[in-house]
Amino acid sequence: MVIYLKVMTVENRRMDLREVRRHNLHKLMSREFGAGARGAQSRLAEKLGKPQNYISRCLSSPDKAGSKSIGEDMAREVELAFGLPRYALDSADLEASETINVEGLPEALAQKIKSYKPVVEVERFDIAASMGPGTEPQEMNMVVEHMRLDANWVRQNLVYTSIDNLKLISGRGDSMAPTIRNGDALLVDSGVTSVESDAIYFFLMRGQQHVKRIQRNLDGLTIISDNGQYREIDVPGDREGDITVLAQIIYWWTGRSF
Repeated sequence: MVIYLKVMTVENRRMDLREVRRHNLHKLMSREFGAGARGAQSRLAEKLGKPQNYISRCLSSPDKAGSKSIGEDMAREVELAFGLPRYALDSADLEASETINVEGLPEALAQKIKSYKPVVEVERFDIAASMGPGTEPQEMNMVVEHMRLDANWVRQNLVYTSIDNLKLISGRGDSMAPTIRNGDALLVDSGVTSVESDAIYFFLMRGQQHVKRIQRNLDGLTIISDNGQYREIDVPGDREGDITVLAQIIYWWTGRSF
């Protein structure tokens, strides 16, 4: 398999290389850790093995005092850490910086390679799931924006039924604090429709939608709020039908508010 880098266009070359690299580092941080997520810079610094102050300076606008340019060595380290081809960080079109030559490959493999996307777009729905007493049911039919996630990060860090089943909603309330906070972005897998393991679920019970932890036991299910001020709810085995699982919460961005 041969991998080619897309040659930068004249228009791209007009852009200051330092600004291109800074912009792309911002883009990679947003994909990996969520745009505007609390602690994103510190997690990026950890991933790159650099002090947070150093990363903050690299991300700062060039006209800001103390800002630092991303040099050649640093650019190549970023590409290595994110599994990008060499010089991808220097491309003004980061997502199109890699092209794969599939000539001579079996048709099935060639089609699979051509269909590969480095970015996963996840729809965010206008749903505020209750982490409290419950809310009236809300349908997943109004998409308000999309979040772009790095495909490699999704495959390496998440367990899910299908990429197409990944959706974004937000949480409202304090019953799952400190695990999940009010306003956090919740990544859910809508392909999970039953309680097969102990996890946090988005579900419907007695006409109300909830986000709670559910544990399976010998006699049925136990619904748990991580906030100790809320009592546990036991659901006998013969009443499990009262719960309709809408999705499983598989990831969340703490402190991100919509």
